[in-house]
Amino acid sequence: MTQPKRKVTKPVRLGLIGCGGIVRINHISVYLALPDSVDVVAVADPVPDNLEYAGNTLEVPLAQRYADYRDMLAKAEIDAVSIATPHAMHAEHAIQAAEAGVAVISEKPMATSLEEADAILEAVNRNGVPYAIMHNLLFSLPMQEALSQLRTGKLGKPILGRGQCMGMKPADFGSDHANPAMAWRAQKAVGGGCISDTAYHEIYSVEALMGSPVRYVEARVKTMRFDIDVDDLAILLFEHEDGAVSTVSASWCSPAITAERGRWCEVHTTNGSIRVFHRDEEPFWRYGGEEEGWSSLEIPEPVVKENPGVGGHFGCYAATFEALASGSEMPVNGEKARHNLAIIEAARRATAERRAIGVE
Repeated sequence: MTQPKRKVTKPVRLGLIGCGGIVRINHISVYLALPDSVDVVAVADPVPDNLEYAGNTLEVPLAQRYADYRDMLAKAEIDAVSIATPHAMHAEHAIQAAEAGVAVISEKPMATSLEEADAILEAVNRNGVPYAIMHNLLFSLPMQEALSQLRTGKLGKPILGRGQCMGMKPADFGSDHANPAMAWRAQKAVGGGCISDTAYHEIYSVEALMGSPVRYVEARVKTMRFDIDVDDLAILLFEHEDGAVSTVSASWCSPAITAERGRWCEVHTTNGSIRVFHRDEEPFWRYGGEEEGWSSLEIPEPVVKENPGVGGHFGCYAATFEALASGSEMPVNGEKARHNLAIIEAARRATAERRAIGVE
């Protein structure tokens, strides 16, 4: 377990590296809902509009708004950073933050290669700083309840899992799209692609429900519809260490799915089944056998009202800030982040070599 060099007390003094789409959509509302746990004291983004929006919304002083994240690391009094930049920048930002002696909280994936991931782990371990990754869907309310039910053992042993995230990107999706958040996802150079951006979440979600690490991967990761240099379709087959199997299907080119609930995971066990829709406002479903059939299980209303984060960001950040302040292990650490990346790299190899690949 990596411990911080200096004691971190709540509220954690946080600096943001990247203030774009995901920060506006999900992160800011979480920070504002956790005033006793986090205080965003500095922000960094090269895009003036992003910087202004985050700075104004979070009431960050003008002197603590930086166009260059390196200036923030050098000047701001922060305990941790939250990295929310295009994937190919994650390794550089995480390593520089670790060298500055601050804790690292990163959006997924931790890096775009295992070599980069190992460099991050070396930097955080050498500098004695904690590292956490945002596997946020594990902390959605339905997923937390599903994992709790599976841990009781009443449903028996998981034997088959399935995860899906199907959707359709706009017709003009590509590297020259007017929306920067669309444009970078269509470019290999900055870490785009369906498997890294979309299937990523279903991989760790299915693995968590199965309760056993993935050890072998078969896959087809392909570009089927768009004129881009990254994949827009990922079909994955996993064998877990305990012998169970699971599948993940993710697509950016499935027009018929857009009107449906396109993101879900399910696990089938020796005594039943659970299906989880990942967004917090959704119910989830439990199958109790032929006599009980499928039943909708609702999340208690008071819990929902206290949790403003859609997709688990609230729970993930709350647990991470608590771990920083207590000096305990991060809820999702660097080793787990590397494992998810290793599954993705195995899927790419499996596609190229047309065979099952072991997870490194």
